[in-house]
Amino acid sequence: KPDAILVYGDTNSTLAGALAASKLHVPVIHVEAGLRSFNKCMPEEINRILTDHVSTMLFCPSKQGLENLEKEGFIIENNGKTFDQPSIYHCGDIMYDNSLHFSEIADEKILETYNLIPNEYVLCTIHRDNNTDQHDRLQAIMEALEIISEERKMKIIWPIHPRTKNALINNLDNEEQKAIFASEKVKIIEPVGFFDMISLEKNARLIITDSGGVQKEAYFFNKPGIILRSETEWVEIVESGKAVITDADTQKIVDVFDDFMSKPAEIYPKLFGDGKAAEFICAKILECL
Repeated sequence: KPDAILVYGDTNSTLAGALAASKLHVPVIHVEAGLRSFNKCMPEEINRILTDHVSTMLFCPSKQGLENLEKEGFIIENNGKTFDQPSIYHCGDIMYDNSLHFSEIADEKILETYNLIPNEYVLCTIHRDNNTDQHDRLQAIMEALEIISEERKMKIIWPIHPRTKNALINNLDNEEQKAIFASEKVKIIEPVGFFDMISLEKNARLIITDSGGVQKEAYFFNKPGIILRSETEWVEIVESGKAVITDADTQKIVDVFDDFMSKPAEIYPKLFGDGKAAEFICAKILECL
């Protein structure tokens, strides 16, 4: 008989926890509330919407999250403690808290392992099924990576998701497979742990990804991002000009890469709080329960 159930993000387990708690009349606390990609074909989008609408406390990582909830009928000024009158807060992003903390203690051995020079490589991650399971999309992305690595002479480090590895083997023909696996400039490695990922992100020159989390982490470390999707829930990053949605468009990916490479490094505006979101969330939970 818990006082509340806290769920995070937009996974299937997030929704499962929220539904179970709401049926038992246990207050639901949703951290990372209010995000919307406006694409209900994404399972995460359904999970976000349903979880928000059964929550008693909603913690939004960005101002855009507040605006999205308000458009769906939530009353932002409410300070209630029920499903019908939830409390809603703009708290900042706890992933930003994490990134600041762990970037200070993560070592850089992975750079030595793969002979990576800071700011002289691109980090790439691809895992979404519409990119991995559709041959045309996967081929277009591979062509862009080949141009960036071979013609632009930029090293790419790619911790490969198991789904993507299988897709490269099953969805590309032999010549396409050979080209990507044999490239000296594209280093495909096994998935890495959190500390190594932080090191790869903070030392990259640019990040190419279809991951929502990696989009944010790129921004946290002042790295420009190329988003291999047709939309994003992190619209603030795109609106700031520090990331661009290219979808699986070969020429657009290359053009955006060239544009970012022509610009000097910058310090990005703090869109995701002050690094103390967790403290704020804990204080509000203790205050309300």
